[in-house]
Amino acid sequence: MPITFKALSYIYDKDMPYAHKALDNIDLDIREGIITAIIGETGSGKSTLVEHLNALLLPSEGSLEILDYTLTAGNKPKFLKPLRKDVGLVFQFSEYQLFEETVLKDVAFGPQNFGIDQQTATSMAKEALRMVNIDESLFSASPLELSGGQKRRVAIAGIIACDPQIIVLDEPTAGLDPRGAKEIIDLFVDLNRKLKKTIIIVSHDNEMVYNYCDDTVVLSKGQIRYHGPTIDLFNDEKILKEYDLLEPQIVTLRKLLKNKGFRISDDARTLDVIVKQVKEQLK
Repeated sequence: MPITFKALSYIYDKDMPYAHKALDNIDLDIREGIITAIIGETGSGKSTLVEHLNALLLPSEGSLEILDYTLTAGNKPKFLKPLRKDVGLVFQFSEYQLFEETVLKDVAFGPQNFGIDQQTATSMAKEALRMVNIDESLFSASPLELSGGQKRRVAIAGIIACDPQIIVLDEPTAGLDPRGAKEIIDLFVDLNRKLKKTIIIVSHDNEMVYNYCDDTVVLSKGQIRYHGPTIDLFNDEKILKEYDLLEPQIVTLRKLLKNKGFRISDDARTLDVIVKQVKEQLK
């Protein structure tokens, strides 16, 4: 079943003189089993939207249906623990949340908190650390001794170890070098393609969104302005201009080649595909 927002609004400091409506009457269905991006300008409501997915925030108005759970305005849910196991949220700069004595203990904390016995939780933690390319020699190290990129991977491993059905990432590549960012995104693509995890990514990186995300949601001033296939969004110059979205470089290249008379398909999303199409026309 999809993740369904129904007329959902969220008001910070509700009933106060300085109340602010961060989300305004959101109706949205996010498909399961794919990678969906949430994009928009700073302050558009992206983080507020995804923080509803594991009930860090509760609707001020309307409702949210996710997996077998329903969050409704005015009702305090009694299923927070199972929901937060099934929906893992990776915060921006999530490495600041590391706190245990060792890397392994930190990653095993989540599964144990959800009722997994220590031996099984440790095994799950080791597997998750291997998935994020943390060498076994670091398992007994203090998380505080790691590099910034390693800390980010350990924090992500802590979410993966809980085996959530849905993984929500708030700016997962912020502060990482290009190689580290690609490795992190490739990991989540693998989780989606191989294990069918639903992945939701909040990002300002339109290049990454275009290359990896199946669907995209555009938020502006707390409202949905676009929701549909990512490739259609970045082929729509009107929407890009209206919401000040940067065009991916590969789209710009495709347009330049078309202006030179080459026939380049609109679904050519990688340089390899474009080069192949150009070569075929040069023969």
